[in-house]
Amino acid sequence: MELAPKSSSATSHVTPTKGLQDAVSEFRKTLNNDQRSDLDNLKGIPDADAALVFTTQLDWSTTQRNSPNKGTRLISVLQYVRDSSVIIDTFISSHPEIAALVWGSVKLTMQVVLNFASYYERVSDLFMQFSRDCPRFAEYQALFPNSPGLQKAVCDFNASIIYCCKHVVEAIQRPWQTHLRNAFLQSFQQEFNPDLEMIRRCGLEAKQEIKLAKARADYQDQRLQEIERKAASKERHKVRQLFSRVGSDLDTIKNDRIQQDIRRAEQSRRQLLDSLSSYDYLTHFKKACKLRHPKTAEWLFQSTAFTQWEQGLSSPWLWCSGKIGSGKTVLTASAVEHIYAHERRARENVTFVFPHFADQTPLSAEATLRSIIRQSLDPVRMSSDWETRLKELDRRPSSELGELTSLLRRAIDQSDTFYIFIDALDEFELAERRALLDSLVSVASESRLRVFVSSRESLSGELRDRIPTIETVSMASPEAKIDIATFVQETLQRRQQNGDLVVQDKYIVDDIRQALINRADGMFLWVTFLLDEICAQTCDDDIRDAVERLPKTLTETLSRALHRIIKQGKSATANKAFQWIAIAKRPLTLDELREVISMKVGQPSSNSGQLINGIDRLPMWCGNLVRVDEESRTAEFAHKAVHKFIVEGSSGPDYAEFHFKPEDADHHAGEICVTYLSFSDFVTTITRRSQSVRIDPTSMAHSALKNSWNLPKSISSAVITMRKGVQAETDPARIRATYNRSDDAEAINTLQNHHPFIKHASVHWISHTTRFKHNTSSTWGMWQQIFTQKHGLAKIPWLNQEVPGGLDSNIFPWSFANRHFALIRYLGRLGKISDAEIRGGFESCATDGDVDLASALLESSRAVRIALSVLQAASGGGDIKCVKFLLSAGVNINADPSVFDVNPVEAASKGGHINVVESLLSAGANVNARYVGTGRTALQAASEGGHVEVVERLLSAGAEVNAEFYKSKQTALRLASEGGHIKVVERLLSAGANVDATTWGYPKTALQSALEAGHDEVVERLRAAGAHK
Repeated sequence: MELAPKSSSATSHVTPTKGLQDAVSEFRKTLNNDQRSDLDNLKGIPDADAALVFTTQLDWSTTQRNSPNKGTRLISVLQYVRDSSVIIDTFISSHPEIAALVWGSVKLTMQVVLNFASYYERVSDLFMQFSRDCPRFAEYQALFPNSPGLQKAVCDFNASIIYCCKHVVEAIQRPWQTHLRNAFLQSFQQEFNPDLEMIRRCGLEAKQEIKLAKARADYQDQRLQEIERKAASKERHKVRQLFSRVGSDLDTIKNDRIQQDIRRAEQSRRQLLDSLSSYDYLTHFKKACKLRHPKTAEWLFQSTAFTQWEQGLSSPWLWCSGKIGSGKTVLTASAVEHIYAHERRARENVTFVFPHFADQTPLSAEATLRSIIRQSLDPVRMSSDWETRLKELDRRPSSELGELTSLLRRAIDQSDTFYIFIDALDEFELAERRALLDSLVSVASESRLRVFVSSRESLSGELRDRIPTIETVSMASPEAKIDIATFVQETLQRRQQNGDLVVQDKYIVDDIRQALINRADGMFLWVTFLLDEICAQTCDDDIRDAVERLPKTLTETLSRALHRIIKQGKSATANKAFQWIAIAKRPLTLDELREVISMKVGQPSSNSGQLINGIDRLPMWCGNLVRVDEESRTAEFAHKAVHKFIVEGSSGPDYAEFHFKPEDADHHAGEICVTYLSFSDFVTTITRRSQSVRIDPTSMAHSALKNSWNLPKSISSAVITMRKGVQAETDPARIRATYNRSDDAEAINTLQNHHPFIKHASVHWISHTTRFKHNTSSTWGMWQQIFTQKHGLAKIPWLNQEVPGGLDSNIFPWSFANRHFALIRYLGRLGKISDAEIRGGFESCATDGDVDLASALLESSRAVRIALSVLQAASGGGDIKCVKFLLSAGVNINADPSVFDVNPVEAASKGGHINVVESLLSAGANVNARYVGTGRTALQAASEGGHVEVVERLLSAGAEVNAEFYKSKQTALRLASEGGHIKVVERLLSAGANVDATTWGYPKTALQSALEAGHDEVVERLRAAGAHK
C-alpha cells in the first residue's frame, strides 16, 4: 500500500481524489466477479440515515443466526463515510462516481464479512477502533469546497479505510491452511495494526489540514474586511494602492468573495441545524441495541397491534407498558431496528428519542420536538425552503411549541411515512409530558404518522384520557414472557462458557434456569442480578442454597451485590467509582476513572505507582452495578434503578459505607479537578500556552496560500503590505513551527493520552466547584489562581477571548446565570458586584426560591443592606413567600437599625399581614425595635391601621403597650383612637394601656383625638375606662 500522509505544500499539483481512486481500484482487484458486480450495483450516494439502515440490517441478519448484535459498532465509521462521500461527490466533480464507490466498498466489505462468523465480530471491533480517528464532518464541511489540501487529506483518509477493507477481504479469501498458520504466528489485531496506524496517521493529517484551512479562511475574511473598512472610510486611494500591488486584483477579490460566500453558506446551514438541536439521540439508542439478545422481541413484531400500527391500519399511537427493568427500552430500540431492517418505503423518516437517567439536562417537550425535526433533515442536502424556515425560527428569542409543531407537521407532510419512537415517557416531568403529548396529538391525525411510546403502567390513565384510541402492547403479556425464558437460557450458556458459572452436577443448571424464570417476574434486570448472586457461589451446595433463598425484592437483590463487593474487598474502590459516576458532568472513561479514583486532594503531581491496575475489571469490582460501553469505554450505572439505589442510599444501615451525599461528592470532585490542574506535570505546558506568541495570521495564511494554492507572488506580497507595522515571522518553516508548537492540538492530544482525566478536568472544573467555600475547601487558593491568573489548560467559560486575567465584566453574569455560588461569594468579598446586580439577584432568587444563591449573595457586606431592603419591601407588600425565603437564606432580621428605613415587622404590621408578622416573629424579630426612618414600633403601626389580629399577636409576643412614637411622641392607644378602631382600643386597654397618657411632643390624649375625629363609640369606651381629658 502506497499511501503516506503529505503536507499541504505537496498537494498543489495532485488531484485530490488520486489516492482514493487508486485505493478503490486496488479494492476492486481483490474482489471476485460476483463481488465486483455487486459493487457496481451499489451506485449512488445513500440517504442521511443509510448508516443506521445498513447496521440494523446487519444486526437483523446476525440475530437470525443466534449471534450477538455488533452492527452498532459500525455506525460512526459508516456515517462518516456517507457524509464525506456526499461532500466529495458535490465539490470534486472530476470523478463523480468515486464517492459512491467509497460507500459501496465499505458496505460490500461488511456484507462479505457477514458470511464469516469468525471474522465478523473482530472486523466490527476493528472498525469501532478507528472510528475515533475520523475527522469531524461538522468541522470541515464549510472549509472543504475551497481547500485542495483538505480535500486531498479527506480523500486520503477515506482511501486508508478502503485499503483496510481490501486487507479484510483478502484475509477472508485465504485458504484454510493459511488461516491456521496465521493463527499461530500472529493475532488478528497484530495483522491489522499497520492498517490502524495508517488510518490514524491519515486522520491526524486531515485534522491538521482542517486547522490550516481554518487559518486560510480567517485570513481571507480579514483581508476582505480590511478592504471593506477602507472603502467605508472613503480611503479609496488606499484601496487603489492595494489593488496596484495585487496582480489580478479584481479577479482575486472576486474569487475571495465567492469562496467566502460558499463557506458562510455551509457554516450557516450547519449552525442552523445545531441551533435547532444538538441533542445526542444516537448514543443511548446504540447502547439499547447492544443489550438485545438474539431471538427476542419477535413476539412484538408478530402481534396484531404492532403489524396494524406499522401498516397504518389502526390508531397511529402504540404504547408499550411495563414495570421497571422489564426491558421496555430494549424493546423500543428493537422496534426501531425492525423498521430500519425491513424494506424501506420511499420518503420514509424514522426518528427516536431515548432519554437517559444520567443526562445532566432532562428532556423537555421543546427539546424532544427539536430533535425529532432535526433527525428528519439531511445535514448535507437540506432544501432552501427548510433553510429559510430554520432561519425564521432562529431569529426569534424563544420558540413556542406551536411553531415547532408546525415545523413537525411540515416534515410529516413531506414524508410518506413518519415514525416517532419515544422511550421512557414517564421520565418526563408532568408538564413537559403533557405539552409533548398535546403537540403530537395535534399532528397525529395525519395518516402517514406513527407514534410508538413506552413507559411504566402508571401512565395508563393519563394516556387513555388524552389518546382514547391508543393501542397497547404489554411487557407483562404471556408472549413477552417468552423473551425472559430465552434471555435466561442464553445468559446461562454464556456464563458457563466464560467460566462465571461452574458446576459439577449439570442438572443444577436446569434448576437455576427454572428458578430464574419463575422469580423473574418479567424483569430482565432482576434476572441479571439474581444470576450474579448464583455465580458468586463456590460449590454446588452453595449454589443450591442460593437458588432456594434468592432475594424477593429488587432492593434486597442490589443489597446482595453490595455484600459481594465488601466480601471481595473492593468496597473502597467501588464506592469511589459510584460517587464519580453519579456526579460527573459527562460519562467518564475507564482511563479517566483510573486516574481520579487513585488521586488524593492536594497531591503535587501525578503518581503512576498509585494508579489502579486492571481497571477493565471495574464492573466486576462493583458487583456488576456498573457497566462499560465498549465503544466509548465510559462507565455508567447498569440501570436507573441502580442509580437511584446508590444515590439515595436505599441499601439500609448495614451498608452505610456506600452512602454519600451527591453535593459532598460533587465538592470532592471539584477539589480533585483543581488538584489535578495544578499538577507540576503540567507546569511546562501551562507556561508555554500562557506566553503570548505573536503570530501574524496574514503571514501564516500567506504561507498556506503560496504552498497550497500556488498563487502569484504579487498576491502574497500584497498580503504582507496590507499589514503594515506588524512584526511577525515570514519564513514558512518558522511559521509552521510556531503553528505546531506545544499549544497546538497535537501536543494537547499527547498530554491527554498520558493524562486522560485532563479532558474532563479542563472543562468541568468550574461546574464541580460551584459550592466551594473559603473555610471548607482545601484547594480554595489553587482554585482562585486558575481564573485570576492565566491557566493554559483550564477552560474559562465566561471569556470570549484570551485576556491577561480572568476577572472581566462577564464573570458575574455568567456566575449568576449558572448559579456558581463560589464565584459569587468570591466576587462579593472583593466588592466586584454592583448594587443593581445584588438587588436583581435577590429579587430573582426570591422569585425562584433559590436559597443557596441568596446565601452566596449575603456574603457581600453591601448585600446585607440590600437584602434587608428587599425584606422590608416584601414584608410591607405581604409577600410571604419572599419573606420566608429571605429568612431561610439567613437575612438577619435584627440587623443594625440604621440599615432600615422601616422595620420589616412594622411594615408588615402596618399592612395587616398577619402571616408575615408571624414569620418574622418566629424568626426572632425584636417586637419592640425602633428604626431611624419612622421611629415607631410595630404595635403603633398595627394600631394606627386598625389591624386587631396583628395587635393581638404583637401583644402576645411582648410588645410594650405604652411605648411612645418617639418622633411625634404618640402612643398606640392614641393612634387607634384617632382612627376609630374600637376593637384595637378594646384590646390595648385590656393590655394595660394608659388611657390618659400625654407626651411632651404631643399633648393630646386618646380621648381628645377620638372627640375631634368624631368616633363616639371610641369616646364612650375611653370614658368607661376612666379617661378624663
